[in-house]
Amino acid sequence: MISLPITTVKKAQQEATVRTLVGLAAGFAAGAAIGAAIGILFAPKAGAETRHDIADKSKEVFGTVKEKCVNTVNAVKEKIKSKKAEDVEEIVAEVAEDAAEAVEEA
Repeated sequence: MISLPITTVKKAQQEATVRTLVGLAAGFAAGAAIGAAIGILFAPKAGAETRHDIADKSKEVFGTVKEKCVNTVNAVKEKIKSKKAEDVEEIVAEVAEDAAEAVEEA
Protein backbone atom coordinates (compact mmCIF):
# COMPACT_ATOMS: atom_id res chain seq x y z
CA MET A 1 0.00 0.00 0.00
CA ILE A 2 1.24 3.50 -0.83
CA SER A 3 1.33 6.06 1.97
CA LEU A 4 1.44 9.72 1.08
CA PRO A 5 4.14 11.81 2.80
CA ILE A 6 1.89 14.87 3.04
CA THR A 7 0.53 14.60 6.55
CA THR A 8 -1.48 16.67 8.89
CA VAL A 9 1.73 17.43 10.76
CA LYS A 10 3.38 18.94 7.67
CA LYS A 11 0.31 21.03 6.93
CA ALA A 12 0.24 22.21 10.54
CA GLN A 13 3.93 23.14 10.31
CA GLN A 14 3.30 25.11 7.11
CA GLU A 15 0.37 26.93 8.71
CA ALA A 16 2.48 27.68 11.79
CA THR A 17 5.21 29.12 9.56
CA VAL A 18 2.70 31.37 7.80
CA ARG A 19 1.25 32.52 11.15
CA THR A 20 4.75 33.24 12.45
CA LEU A 21 5.67 35.32 9.41
CA VAL A 22 2.40 37.25 9.53
CA GLY A 23 2.93 37.89 13.25
CA LEU A 24 6.46 39.06 12.56
CA ALA A 25 5.25 41.45 9.86
CA ALA A 26 2.51 42.77 12.16
CA GLY A 27 5.02 43.30 14.97
CA PHE A 28 7.33 45.16 12.63
CA ALA A 29 4.45 47.33 11.45
CA ALA A 30 3.35 48.15 14.98
CA GLY A 31 6.91 48.97 16.05
CA ALA A 32 7.48 51.20 13.04
CA ALA A 33 4.21 53.06 13.60
CA ILE A 34 4.85 53.57 17.30
CA GLY A 35 8.42 54.71 16.70
CA ALA A 36 7.35 57.17 14.01
CA ALA A 37 4.56 58.58 16.18
CA ILE A 38 6.83 59.01 19.20
CA GLY A 39 9.50 60.67 17.09
CA ILE A 40 7.02 63.13 15.63
CA LEU A 41 5.32 63.88 18.95
CA PHE A 42 8.60 64.81 20.60
CA ALA A 43 9.65 67.10 17.76
CA PRO A 44 9.41 70.82 18.63
CA LYS A 45 6.65 71.85 16.18
CA ALA A 46 3.20 73.43 16.31
CA GLY A 47 0.17 71.18 16.92
CA ALA A 48 -1.32 71.49 13.42
CA GLU A 49 2.06 70.88 11.81
CA THR A 50 2.66 67.87 14.05
CA ARG A 51 -0.76 66.39 13.21
CA HIS A 52 -0.05 66.89 9.52
CA ASP A 53 3.35 65.18 9.92
CA ILE A 54 1.73 62.30 11.82
CA ALA A 55 -0.83 61.81 9.04
CA ASP A 56 1.87 61.88 6.35
CA LYS A 57 4.15 59.53 8.26
CA SER A 58 1.25 57.16 9.01
CA LYS A 59 0.45 56.91 5.30
CA GLU A 60 4.11 56.34 4.49
CA VAL A 61 4.51 53.65 7.18
CA PHE A 62 1.24 51.98 6.14
CA GLY A 63 2.45 51.81 2.53
CA THR A 64 5.80 50.36 3.58
CA VAL A 65 4.21 47.81 5.90
CA LYS A 66 1.66 46.82 3.28
CA GLU A 67 4.42 46.31 0.72
CA LYS A 68 6.49 44.22 3.16
CA CYS A 69 3.46 42.12 4.11
CA VAL A 70 2.63 41.46 0.46
CA ASN A 71 6.25 40.52 -0.22
CA THR A 72 6.33 38.22 2.82
CA VAL A 73 3.06 36.51 1.86
CA ASN A 74 4.30 36.02 -1.71
CA ALA A 75 7.59 34.57 -0.44
CA VAL A 76 5.71 32.15 1.83
CA LYS A 77 3.42 31.12 -1.04
CA GLU A 78 6.43 30.45 -3.25
CA LYS A 79 8.10 28.42 -0.50
CA ILE A 80 4.92 26.37 -0.01
CA LYS A 81 4.62 25.81 -3.77
CA SER A 82 8.22 24.62 -3.99
CA LYS A 83 7.66 22.38 -0.97
CA LYS A 84 4.55 20.93 -2.59
CA ALA A 85 6.54 20.31 -5.78
CA GLU A 86 9.19 18.49 -3.73
CA ASP A 87 6.47 16.41 -2.06
CA VAL A 88 4.97 15.53 -5.46
CA GLU A 89 8.39 14.48 -6.74
CA GLU A 90 8.85 12.37 -3.62
CA ILE A 91 5.44 10.73 -4.12
CA VAL A 92 6.20 10.00 -7.78
CA ALA A 93 9.53 8.45 -6.82
CA GLU A 94 7.85 6.27 -4.20
CA VAL A 95 5.14 5.15 -6.62
CA ALA A 96 7.77 4.34 -9.27
CA GLU A 97 9.75 2.38 -6.70
CA ASP A 98 6.66 0.47 -5.55
CA ALA A 99 5.74 -0.25 -9.17
CA ALA A 100 9.25 -1.53 -9.89
CA GLU A 101 9.08 -3.79 -6.84
CA ALA A 102 5.67 -5.09 -7.92
CA VAL A 103 7.03 -5.85 -11.41
CA GLU A 104 10.01 -7.68 -9.91
CA GLU A 105 7.74 -9.73 -7.65
CA ALA A 106 5.45 -10.58 -10.56
